Amino acid sequence: MEKMMRELEELARSRVTDLQKAKKEGKLVIQYTGYFIPEEMIRAAGAETYLMCRGGEPEAPDAVLDNMLRFMNPLARSMAGFYELGLDPVTPISDLIVMQQTANHVGRISELFEYKKLPVFKVGVPPDWKKEIAFEYNVNSLKKLQEKLEEMTGKPLDYALFKKYLEQSNRIHAGLRKIDELRKKDNPPIGLTEFIRLNHYSFLVDPEIFIAKLEELYDILKDAPGKFPDNAPRILFAGRVLAIGDYTAPRVVEEAGGAIVADFLDEGIRPYKNDVEIEADDLLRSYAKARYLDKPPINIFQPAWEERCAYIKQLIKDYRVDGIIWYQLSFDEIYDMEYTCLAKWMGEINMPIMKLESSYEYSREAMGPLTTRIESFVESLKGGK
Repeated sequence: MEKMMRELEELARSRVTDLQKAKKEGKLVIQYTGYFIPEEMIRAAGAETYLMCRGGEPEAPDAVLDNMLRFMNPLARSMAGFYELGLDPVTPISDLIVMQQTANHVGRISELFEYKKLPVFKVGVPPDWKKEIAFEYNVNSLKKLQEKLEEMTGKPLDYALFKKYLEQSNRIHAGLRKIDELRKKDNPPIGLTEFIRLNHYSFLVDPEIFIAKLEELYDILKDAPGKFPDNAPRILFAGRVLAIGDYTAPRVVEEAGGAIVADFLDEGIRPYKNDVEIEADDLLRSYAKARYLDKPPINIFQPAWEERCAYIKQLIKDYRVDGIIWYQLSFDEIYDMEYTCLAKWMGEINMPIMKLESSYEYSREAMGPLTTRIESFVESLKGGK
């Protein structure tokens, strides 16, 4: 597995160079911020895409403080912070930055980009998701994005290509689901440290190459020995996001002897358990339905927390979870509010849960208390098995 992961990492690292080359050849380079944006449609329009979801470093969030309040989550601040520090090679060459408006933090960063005269296009993602008008608003936002792409390219969207790319994404999701099923084993051959990286590589590596690599990896893992100590506590890792580069928390959990066997994250990961119906008459509406209505709701959707709790309870059953780690970003107040409810509901079924909050500060001084808390939680789960 290690060899395969290194190969994928090398392929992912070459993505920026590929974008720079494509830009010189006259192709459009378009960034996007999450799965409510159909990057398959952007590619079908003839542009190169890049997911803006880099985090895990302490310097970038602080780089925007001249223009933004400190009380915004570090991932949102990192989106602009790497650009401010001159450490973002993609934003300066981007012809468009498509930003899903899923939180006020991202909304403020969208405005900062506009203030900096960067080309921003906002896609509306209304939180009142159960109202028909909200879904129609989301669909109309995507249609306006299509119009913007057609305006930029000077040609209509190639729907056959859009369908082809959606089918590719469905195949990627199918490959990830097969590997995810292996996490249900008594001793899984793969942990979250590798699984989240697979998701991140999937945004950066050529889709057909990645699909083939997923099949190879599954063949390696299906009969591989377990990665973890025997009878390791089985942990669900839930919360907002593990950004590209933010791997410290799951690594420490697994080094402490915990087996992270399941995940429930709103961003930075593919919605790999849900596919898009590609035989639909309206592909854009079908995409919106799959991402906005047919998958477990994200935290900001309301009402949603009871449904999210029910989904977590199903994950607990399916993956035989012994405990939950709730991972949230500093100043993400709505996730803090949900945790209060979730901790109460988990207490009612005697399910241990621990909250970790990250500001992307992983200095030696910060790592000591973090490691101690995680090790203590894992040890407490071992005692309860």
